[in-house]
Amino acid sequence: MNTISVLLVDDDEDDYFLTTECLRDIRDQKFDVTWAATYNEALYLLNEQHFDIGLFDYLLGARTGLDLLRIANDLRLRTPIILLTGKGDVTIDTEALGLGVADYLVKGDLDPEKLERSIRYSIGRAAAQKALRESEEKYRGIFEGSMDAICLLNSAGKFADANSAALELCGYSKAELLQKDLVDLLENETVKLNFSQRIVQKENFRDLEAELIAADGSIQTVIIASTCHQMPTQADEVFFQAILHNITRRKKAEQELLIAEKMASAVRFLRMLGHEIRNPLMNIDLAVGQLLADYKEQESELTEFLQIIQRNSQRIGKLVTDLLQSSNTGQLHLQPADPHELLEQALYTAADRISLKKITVLRNYHSAPLSIDADSEKLKIALLNIIINAVEMMESGTGVLQLGTLCTNTSFICSIKDNGPGIARSQINKIFDPYFSRKMNGLGLGLASTLSIVHAHGGRVEVSSEEGAGATFSIILPILTKGKEE
Repeated sequence: MNTISVLLVDDDEDDYFLTTECLRDIRDQKFDVTWAATYNEALYLLNEQHFDIGLFDYLLGARTGLDLLRIANDLRLRTPIILLTGKGDVTIDTEALGLGVADYLVKGDLDPEKLERSIRYSIGRAAAQKALRESEEKYRGIFEGSMDAICLLNSAGKFADANSAALELCGYSKAELLQKDLVDLLENETVKLNFSQRIVQKENFRDLEAELIAADGSIQTVIIASTCHQMPTQADEVFFQAILHNITRRKKAEQELLIAEKMASAVRFLRMLGHEIRNPLMNIDLAVGQLLADYKEQESELTEFLQIIQRNSQRIGKLVTDLLQSSNTGQLHLQPADPHELLEQALYTAADRISLKKITVLRNYHSAPLSIDADSEKLKIALLNIIINAVEMMESGTGVLQLGTLCTNTSFICSIKDNGPGIARSQINKIFDPYFSRKMNGLGLGLASTLSIVHAHGGRVEVSSEEGAGATFSIILPILTKGKEE
């Protein structure tokens, strides 16, 4: 038989003896009673010892058992408390229940049977509450500790709860997110309609790919899985558990791999095309050269036509050479290089175009000397492609080209920003595709070549843009060495 430890708090010694006598008369149960005659003594014992049950007198001099109960709640003590009072009082009873008292007994009506039943129910209820609390804490820990975003939605699809990963993904505080519907954060109208229909129909679904708009305007690609649950107390009321798995990085890696494969295919095609063009072009050049040599002393209309053919043949040959060079990163010859010098050389190469369109160039460079491993000629081409692309997109006379650099412990970051028309959201994922161009006569190989070169250097390219507000291209490269800050 287990002994139940009891903390009896009563400032009246006669009542103490009556209560302990009542406890002794309970059959088949042993009690270990500790008496606290004052409020302060009870407070000390609550802090120092564990008790299975507490019997608190309502009146404790200047204090009450309810005051003691409030302290116990503040200390997060889980001991079930039975409040004892000299007479019944609905107000006290209601207040006690509000503070979490296990039971409320009138001393004059106290008998062993009633006290035993109250103690048994109170301890049983406390054990059930402890098990429920531990279960809630366990599942709350799983909920909060999940690396995936987990949300609870009400029957209309509005956020009812969200874990830390969900708040980080969406970029909102919890209070802000609980004012929103999940469908409002989705970008694609077809996906919005699909999601809303499934919520209305109370369907379970998984693998719904969607673009989610975060608080800062960035787009996150997520896979949504949702499960519909009935409320335990109301069968006709439901809520949804939605898990949002962020696949933005994976999608970006897949896209970059696809672009690399397309670029490799484009290079193979261009090499074949270049070979097929150069062979007949060489024959044309030889024939025209021979004819010009035969008629060099004659100033005739034929000579003029031959010179036109020769100039255009040479122009075609140069175009083929430029096309092959721009599409083929080849093997890198890495050497320590100053990225700021490469950036200035790229600007110098584009100086005529910048001057012709009256573009203003603003620089904000990192002050400390630094070095990267680079194939200078190829990396200069990558920078030049972005600069020329930005220049051609801006209006003549009002264009502003902003160049900025900074470095972290491991990376050099170069940002090239323009104030052109920006890039439509639907086109951002396509701009690095070979043969995709936003320019009328563009070949669509410049940015694809840039991406290929930067990847070959172990770096990456990021793009941010808003229609009507320009675009920013960021090249992130690993740092070889970094000098001391000036």
